[in-house]
Amino acid sequence: MTVATLVTVSSPDFRIGSEVMLASFLAHNPWFDGDILILHSRLAEADQRALTAAFPRTTCRTASPRLAAAIDALTAAHPHLAARRDRFLSLETLLLDAPGKRLFADSDMLFRRDISPLLAIDAPLVAAPDAAMLRGNARDAETLAEVAADGDARASFNAGLLLYDPEPAPEPAIADALWPLLAPESWSRIASQHTDQAVWNLLLRDRVRLVGTSYNLMIGHRAASFAHEPVALENAHVLHFNGPAKPWRPDRHADAIARDPDYATAVRLWARARADWLRAHR
Repeated sequence: MTVATLVTVSSPDFRIGSEVMLASFLAHNPWFDGDILILHSRLAEADQRALTAAFPRTTCRTASPRLAAAIDALTAAHPHLAARRDRFLSLETLLLDAPGKRLFADSDMLFRRDISPLLAIDAPLVAAPDAAMLRGNARDAETLAEVAADGDARASFNAGLLLYDPEPAPEPAIADALWPLLAPESWSRIASQHTDQAVWNLLLRDRVRLVGTSYNLMIGHRAASFAHEPVALENAHVLHFNGPAKPWRPDRHADAIARDPDYATAVRLWARARADWLRAHR
């Protein structure tokens, strides 16, 4: 089974990232012939037209009404989430009515290699470990607080790259379980700083198959990733510019390079992909 839909979330300040992510994905995964869905809440009409014109079979739209209403109620009750509201839009991936596997990819990713080996994995969800696991820790089963790992520790994963297969995990059951997790009263127990990632983990961490960090090498946690599983930048399938420093935000590069000098190399790889895409679309 191939991927029927590639989903991402964009915004006015992430449109450049969306372009590079999609262009690099298509360049390194020529087998993909599915649809592309760009979820947003604030993209201007001009941005939407530019994205749909640049990439085949692409649709830009807002979240379905029920999800949008749930996110609005949650952020109203917990104002600290309001600035990160759009992150919850990834949950629309669970609600699509199209058949087939769905790949969610953050717009701050850069694809460097073919990810088709993930398609052969028989699991409701395929993802890479989160920062807590990379540090040798775990997450509390109820609050998702980072705690010391023990023999019964559950997996926890990053939500930047997710391959979701609705067939082993029937969609109605997943959707029914989603809404209580977005209820404002339920969110009071969440002790991590995550948004959509918290929901994805609570829903599916008992059914996730973890893969190597090569498929989601988080640049913001690269040192921890390298200690967990040595993956050189040039060998990674996917680079993930997680955290506040983004390749298109040079004002934040100095701090990121101070934390990890190899951040500069990662940005050069992203900039090369950006330049290649711009040359091809002139």
